[in-house]
Amino acid sequence: MAAEVEHMRKQGFVIGAASAAVLLAATGWAGEKQSTQEDEVACAGVRPLTEQLVNDAARLGLKGVATREDLLVGKLSYLREPREAAEAASGMVLFIKGPKGWRAVVPRHEEEEVGFYVSPSSHKVILVTQRQMGDPGQSFTVVRSDDDFVTATCATLGFPGELNAPTWNGEYLEVHDLDIRARGRGLLVGSAGLERTGEKPRTLWFSYATRDDGRSWGPPHRLAKEQEAPPGTLAPARLVDAPALVADLRAFVAGPR
Repeated sequence: MAAEVEHMRKQGFVIGAASAAVLLAATGWAGEKQSTQEDEVACAGVRPLTEQLVNDAARLGLKGVATREDLLVGKLSYLREPREAAEAASGMVLFIKGPKGWRAVVPRHEEEEVGFYVSPSSHKVILVTQRQMGDPGQSFTVVRSDDDFVTATCATLGFPGELNAPTWNGEYLEVHDLDIRARGRGLLVGSAGLERTGEKPRTLWFSYATRDDGRSWGPPHRLAKEQEAPPGTLAPARLVDAPALVADLRAFVAGPR
């Protein structure tokens, strides 16, 4: 541990003793090989921007992000008609306004947002999505972009083996906190509520660690108790009503382009 902390000090990454314990000892990164997550899964797909797509997303409500004047968030139902449209794009959808107008991006097809974090000082966005059809999926997808999804990376984080063992019980993680420091080290913290026959209800806590600004993540590590991610550069996105922005999007798709 001392050698690792000294190494980080030489790199200019100054963290307190408590944060060092969180990022190294508690997460299992010290001396542990990074897990082989799916770092290049299909994600952040650009969809043709049509009035129908906007109408479909608006049925469940379009929201803005408090710190952004160029971003709308919606949801595309996987049960909508026509089926061909639902099978092509469902789940969370982002409408992003750029110099040439609006674009539509689906962070991960058939997955919904369960964690949404933004940088107050830049256009960095990190989304955590999860399959929500039927029982919740057994993994998170972390989608990140710092250029309004002109480019993006995504990684699949499989859930811990302690869940649904020895038998399936519908157990899954929920996102509790996520933050990343300026040098790229950060944590995603999740919890799982367990209600098993013959056992008292309890909550398990796990963390995933990143060293490269959220592009890839280590394996899940069991935590002794609830904890927060060490403070960094991100903040939870606050969704707000944005009627003027919605009107601008509708005018764009209705007019000539």
